[in-house]
Amino acid sequence: MKRIILSRKGFDAKSGGNASPIFKDGRIFSLPIPQNYPSPTKYQDLDFDGISGDELLRETSASVLPHNYCHFDPLLNEEIGIFGQASSSQTELKNKGVSPGDLFLFFGWFKDFFNKGSDLHHLFGWLQIEKVIEGSENIKDFLKEVNMEHPHGYGDVSRYTNNTIYIGRRNLDIQEKTLPSKGHGLFKHTHKDLILTEQDKTRSRWKLPDEYFLNSKKLFLNRLKWEDERKLQNLLQRVWARIYFEC
Repeated sequence: MKRIILSRKGFDAKSGGNASPIFKDGRIFSLPIPQNYPSPTKYQDLDFDGISGDELLRETSASVLPHNYCHFDPLLNEEIGIFGQASSSQTELKNKGVSPGDLFLFFGWFKDFFNKGSDLHHLFGWLQIEKVIEGSENIKDFLKEVNMEHPHGYGDVSRYTNNTIYIGRRNLDIQEKTLPSKGHGLFKHTHKDLILTEQDKTRSRWKLPDEYFLNSKKLFLNRLKWEDERKLQNLLQRVWARIYFEC
């Protein structure tokens, strides 16, 4: 593993109009952003641990409706994990050399509405790259082969320039440790080790110190500095512990 990439996904102020929910029992689910054209999934099709898409939307007082299409990506709750990128976002990842073995950590805007909690940036999932598939035709061929649907290979994908999907590994490998069948997945419960926001601060004020990150104008790609192995290992141990807990 050469890189950890923090990637922001899910509801935001413009797309969805509110935070994704932290339920009163501690469960979390990142609501995908709406999509104005057909996709494989509508909000009413979502199901998280027995919670329906309708209930997820009601919890957040979202600006979208159950029959609206959503861009359900990254896809982390299936046997094969898939994350799609395109346009300038994919160009940035490719130029930075993101490749097999690297680890995506996905975060988004979350809130405990029941307890009137604070707005938080919270990790909700991960995917360690097994392979990268570039080009819409190659993506469609792969999805057909594995009998899966994904927004980046569904219907008219001509809108996606530099269309690319990242396929998750079967096993997670970090620092000579292996977790079988955990190359991708969702964190199902909130935990302090998954909260990026500094306590009592606005959600964009993270508790991770500045020295963790290289300066970058592209906030979706924040690469950890590897010079300080102790700090890197501390973060990886926190993430590892939460993934292990989800097994």
